[in-house]
Amino acid sequence: MNHAPLTTVVFDDLIAALAEIRDGYVLSGERFGDPLDVIEGYRAVTQYLSAASELFCEADPDHPRFASIVSPARKLQGDNPDAIYHYARIRGDRSYRVSGRVERECYTSFTVHGAAADGGLAGPLLGDMNDRDFTVAPDGTYSLVLSAEERPGNWMRLDPAAHSVVVRSYFQLNTSAQNDPAVHVTIAIDALDSPAPPAPLTDEVFAGRLREAVAFLRQVTLGQATPGTPSPAPFVSSEPNILPTPFSFRDSGLPVPGAADIVYAMTRFELAPDEALVMTGILPPCAFVNVMLWNPHMQTLEYRNRRSSLNQEQIHLEADGTYRIVVAHSDPGVPNWLDTEGHTHGSIFWRFLLPETDPTRTTCEVVPLARAATA
Repeated sequence: MNHAPLTTVVFDDLIAALAEIRDGYVLSGERFGDPLDVIEGYRAVTQYLSAASELFCEADPDHPRFASIVSPARKLQGDNPDAIYHYARIRGDRSYRVSGRVERECYTSFTVHGAAADGGLAGPLLGDMNDRDFTVAPDGTYSLVLSAEERPGNWMRLDPAAHSVVVRSYFQLNTSAQNDPAVHVTIAIDALDSPAPPAPLTDEVFAGRLREAVAFLRQVTLGQATPGTPSPAPFVSSEPNILPTPFSFRDSGLPVPGAADIVYAMTRFELAPDEALVMTGILPPCAFVNVMLWNPHMQTLEYRNRRSSLNQEQIHLEADGTYRIVVAHSDPGVPNWLDTEGHTHGSIFWRFLLPETDPTRTTCEVVPLARAATA
């Protein structure tokens, strides 16, 4: 006798989805032709399963909790070693209180999203607020209410279509936040006028959560564009090894979970083992800046034991205040080396947070590796 008929049907769909992802994503010759891409694709799927379990299967908007989205062992959708991200499922017809403490963070923001039509982590941006917009006590503590009706004190309006809240905590530190066990974010969320403790889990409830998890797995794999497909994002270059003019996410009009206060620039790198990409430019005054390398699965390259990202605190500036960053397969003998970890291709991603002036375009030049230190 099947005591969980709905969940069993969805679980069978999970099994089918994994087979679809294996054949249509990881082993798709149209997507990936490099053995390293395939190996990392299988690893990425296991990490997506971890995220699907915690962020969807364990989500309860009536009794929410903030769950970490990424870590060095769970990378997805453009993770960032200098940030700690939290996610909670909410409902637009409920009220919530977020309590926390700003400690070593240089920026904290809250973005409320609707449900993603394609099953993604978070859908259209329905509201945003950062720590410049609300009162923080002298000891760093704060309390913020999310509700449809205005409340006294720190308050953020909840749209009726609200489905999730994402919290971004950025750190401009010499040791990246994800690499420092002493760095953490103090934050909690509670439903106001909370009902009694949750009832025992039912087949219907868990089937609904698992259904969202399976949709997420399909979206983060099969739902991604094949390499080389032009991006609708104005901050993504259509040519490899050339960065576009940075562009504000807020002005992009994209229905995806980007941070509203960040200006982005992204390109694909393609480098032979004996080549290097030299990036030069000037950093605008910002709350935060960093640049990093991703693999084709939008996961940061190894950053615990290699240098695949640099934030403003870590970037060595030239005597005239400009920066010079080299992307290469081996150490070219320069202060700002980003290690490709054996990848001949991947992505370069820049973030400029709350820039005081418009960031200028980074100059890029591919040179022989032997010339990277002087070019």
